[in-house]
Amino acid sequence: MPPTTWGSIHPGRDWFSVLSGTVVLYLGDRVIRVETGQAASFSTMPPHTLRSDRGPAEILCILDHNGERSHLHT
Repeated sequence: MPPTTWGSIHPGRDWFSVLSGTVVLYLGDRVIRVETGQAASFSTMPPHTLRSDRGPAEILCILDHNGERSHLHT
């Protein structure tokens, strides 16, 4: 089920690897399941957000400078 609100839109790229569980990446009108041991890299210009699927999930995320400013709030 798609989220009711979308994440940010910003220049750059995000990358993540799923350490455990399953993550659903909503990227524009695409829905992509990323499972343990898989990774995803994507342009951050389409609306995007991540959700765990059927329980907890752990990810390792690498953000470029634009992504860091958009996703990390101090």
